Amino acid sequence: MTIALGLLGLSALGFFTALPYLTASTYLISFFLSVFIAAILAQSYDWVGGHMGYLNLGHASFFGIGAYTFGILLRAGVPIGVSFAAGVLLATAFALLISYPFFRLRGAYFALATFGLVALLELLASNLSGVTGGSEGLTIPTGYRLYDAYYASLVLLTLLVAATAWLARSRLGLALVSIREDEEVAGAFGVNAYAVKCLGLAASAAVAGLAGGLYCWYLTYIIPTTVFGLDAAIGPIVMAMLGGSGTIVGPLLGALVVDVIREVLRLKTPYLALTIYSVMLVLVGLFLPGGLAAPRRWRRLVRSVRTRVA
Repeated sequence: MTIALGLLGLSALGFFTALPYLTASTYLISFFLSVFIAAILAQSYDWVGGHMGYLNLGHASFFGIGAYTFGILLRAGVPIGVSFAAGVLLATAFALLISYPFFRLRGAYFALATFGLVALLELLASNLSGVTGGSEGLTIPTGYRLYDAYYASLVLLTLLVAATAWLARSRLGLALVSIREDEEVAGAFGVNAYAVKCLGLAASAAVAGLAGGLYCWYLTYIIPTTVFGLDAAIGPIVMAMLGGSGTIVGPLLGALVVDVIREVLRLKTPYLALTIYSVMLVLVGLFLPGGLAAPRRWRRLVRSVRTRVA
């Protein structure tokens, strides 16, 4: 199974690398670019939500901080590399800053507190119009960056998947899972739960901050609702849960499925685009516990196929 997934991943990487040379459709390239960024957010969220078991409804706050930091600095004439780095560092610093008070909360209290962060940052971004542009939005110097942003997002997603695969087999990954299963027992066996949780949240925030910078760089225009809104806050969670939270390929699969459905709804009935999240959460809970990529589901499928072939 592992070898098959590896071969499938390499084939997908080869296909997406060659895609800009196989088609002249900029719509298709921009669609997959949005899928890549969504998958990056879903995968980075899942380090905390799936592997560690903390439902972080405020993951979009790191994404928005990275986007606004990058946009503000680039607009001020700061070099692009420094702007990207600043977005990552500020998102990581913010994650470390909130880690102590927020990790004293658990369960629904942690989820509600983190969701409040997104609402607070959206309010700040709307009111600090002198810095962020407020509701009128922040615009950075324009330029044709579709293919550059496409390949940058593809590289980041590839590295993120590789890091997740390593995490699943590392001592740090085992520590995260032990915290998810029983934090008190993990502490009794020598796991420094607070340090591990801080590291997981900081790493998750750094990736989301970089994704926010890429998003701003590609679009050249952002407003508070696009990076701190309900879509950005709930989307990665739904994608991870639909695909299979706590797995390597689950968030990627979930991002692809959700983005395809969301794109169809946006073209046909744009006002129902957000409704898909609540519907999917209900359907996953009722019919797909564990998500599409749940290992048990695929093992049963393989056994069923082998039985029929035999």
